[in-house]
Amino acid sequence: MKPPTQKNERILVIDDNQAIRADFKKILQPDDEWSPGMAAAVTSLFGPATNSSRPSCFELDAAPSGEEGLARVREAVAEGRPYAVAFVDVRMPPGWDGIETTARIWKYDPDIQIIICTAYSDYSWDEMIKKLGQSDRLVILKKPFDTVEVLQLAHALSEKWELGQKVRARVDQLEAMVATRTRELQAANEQLKVEMAERARTEEELRQAQKMEAVGQLAGGIAHDFNNLLTVIQGYLECLTAEMNQSASVAEALHEIDAAAKRAAKLTAQMLMFSRKKPIHPQNLNLNEMVTQFRTMVTRVLGESITLEIQTDSQPLTIRADPVMIEMVLLNMALNARDAMPKGGRLVIGTSKIELPPPPAAQHGRARAGRFAVIRVEDTGCGIAPEALAHLFEPFFTTKEAGKGTGLGLASAYGIVKQHEGWIEVASEPGQGACFKIFLPFEDKAVTPETPAATVSRKAGGNETILLVEDEKPVCRLAKALLQRQGYRVYDASSGAEALAIWQERRQEIDLLFTDMIMPGGMTGRELAEKIAADRPDLKIIYTTGYSPDEFRQSLTLQEGINFLPKPYNPDKLVRTIRHCLDEVASAPRT
Repeated sequence: MKPPTQKNERILVIDDNQAIRADFKKILQPDDEWSPGMAAAVTSLFGPATNSSRPSCFELDAAPSGEEGLARVREAVAEGRPYAVAFVDVRMPPGWDGIETTARIWKYDPDIQIIICTAYSDYSWDEMIKKLGQSDRLVILKKPFDTVEVLQLAHALSEKWELGQKVRARVDQLEAMVATRTRELQAANEQLKVEMAERARTEEELRQAQKMEAVGQLAGGIAHDFNNLLTVIQGYLECLTAEMNQSASVAEALHEIDAAAKRAAKLTAQMLMFSRKKPIHPQNLNLNEMVTQFRTMVTRVLGESITLEIQTDSQPLTIRADPVMIEMVLLNMALNARDAMPKGGRLVIGTSKIELPPPPAAQHGRARAGRFAVIRVEDTGCGIAPEALAHLFEPFFTTKEAGKGTGLGLASAYGIVKQHEGWIEVASEPGQGACFKIFLPFEDKAVTPETPAATVSRKAGGNETILLVEDEKPVCRLAKALLQRQGYRVYDASSGAEALAIWQERRQEIDLLFTDMIMPGGMTGRELAEKIAADRPDLKIIYTTGYSPDEFRQSLTLQEGINFLPKPYNPDKLVRTIRHCLDEVASAPRT
């Protein structure tokens, strides 16, 4: 008998007939000297026998009953050497028949391939399937069987068993790999969730920044149009107020109009602050001193029910800022805190210095690396709802009752701080108060006294000739009337092209160009001035606009009271600026 190979060629025969068990032995476990009939059968199955291709001799065990067959199967499984194939006779009296034996064997070894051997019609195929279930491990062998058929089944099903084990091993290996990969993917997925959350937050902040930028542009445009209207209202109002013999009712009406116009001018200024279009006049400031001095101003508006605490840094903090605008930020913050504490509370205004590292890539774009002075405004008020935080700095957004606020206080503070290249952070929960932190770039230079601005000449009126270029007809009519009343000769135009036509005809008469910056027709006030100055370099020029001069300062030097008059302007400021430019400015700065 050949020794067993590494392949599983173990076969179990379960049959109560000794002669049949002997036949299986002759077929599946022949002697070394094969009979001519066996050699012919093997040759028909596997081709001419050679040392390398001769089929292996099976390791064969036999059992006379189903009970003993099951015992053999259990023993083989326990030893780790299971059978690949079992030939099971369908009739084995007394005891289990082949169908019951097969069912019990499969419960213990579900991988074994079963060949049911039968010479009778004891069970139909459908009945077998009904008892055993549909299975690809079951084959029927009709008696009497021949050698070739038995050999074919033994080889085919043992190979099938081996392939099944290889597939199972490979599946187990793949499952282990899948489990490992699944854990890796789960970890990667968790990291991805974190990154997606960070990205969503960043995208939301970007959308918010873009929205604020768009709203700022809208606010700037509205402020520009309002400034034109206010120029007309305030101009004619001053003219009417200057008239004598007014009745008490008319004087009172004019006073109310004047108050309303001034309130409108303040709202317009706040819109320009939000849109970062209001000019700033920065200087080096000691932030600690400013906050300390601010105590006197803010104490009056807070009331006795609110305790104010000032906490300044132990070291001097220098910033480059417009003091008036920073005071406005502090005042708006303090008023906002006061309104959040109607029953009283505690307000802390503190200063400190911080050095920030480069922020992570996913962090919002406002914070940046560098040294900053920080103003902290913290209250013990009612707090801010989460849904309101996203809109807190939008103009006209307010959580206060109707008539209790314009919604421009925090908006203008936002615009001022951003115009100073800083940002504001807010932390708040309902019922837990609020903490605003204002970050402003730290200035290394010490505070030095500012050079006082040049005063405007008090002389007014004259007989010079002025080219007035203004596309807003009411503003143009008002300015022309005011200048003519002062003795000036005025030529007016509503566009750059119209102004050039007047210049070509009157160039020798004109002493000063007074032009709006933004006009229809494709030519700006700056471009008009350049064309005329190329013809007369000594011509004096004054620019005006309802926008911020910062919009034009990259390529043009603008100095208020000298070559620039911002809207809205009143009659007195108009005639004084014109006179000052004619008398004292050799030529208006242009670049």
